[in-house]
Amino acid sequence: MSDSVVLGPAKIGDAPGIANMSRLLIEPGLPWRWTPRRVAAHMRERENLVVVARDDRTLVGFAMAQFNAESVHLTLIGVAADRKRGGIGRRLIAWVEESAVIAGVFRINLEVRAGNQEARSFYARLGYKETGRAPGYYSGVEDAIKVTRDLRVTSQA
Repeated sequence: MSDSVVLGPAKIGDAPGIANMSRLLIEPGLPWRWTPRRVAAHMRERENLVVVARDDRTLVGFAMAQFNAESVHLTLIGVAADRKRGGIGRRLIAWVEESAVIAGVFRINLEVRAGNQEARSFYARLGYKETGRAPGYYSGVEDAIKVTRDLRVTSQA
């Protein structure tokens, strides 16, 4: 259950935890790109958003996004393996989407590993559409599926 999970803006001290979650959950089989230093640099950029999910003091999820004039790029999202299917991912996505609408931006874009069927199904349930493929996107190891959602279009999902 995610009843005890609280979402909020990340603090710079969260960078190592986010980076380690990325390494374990998102980047297995790939070079570690989202190191603590890179996560911290992302956090310091004014146009970026990083939100964390905590159960007590334990980091159980995060989402990172980059805002520009036309769209929001969901850079990373991760939920601890033992906490999946409890609504945390949905809540993190909702935070990013609400922030986008407040900023006057109505398109969310992201990439997902082609072989990550669980994530692809998750995004589809939330009304995201697969729009293309980027061969070798993940360090030449795996293709990415490009995914988008127009927040002006309501989904029946």
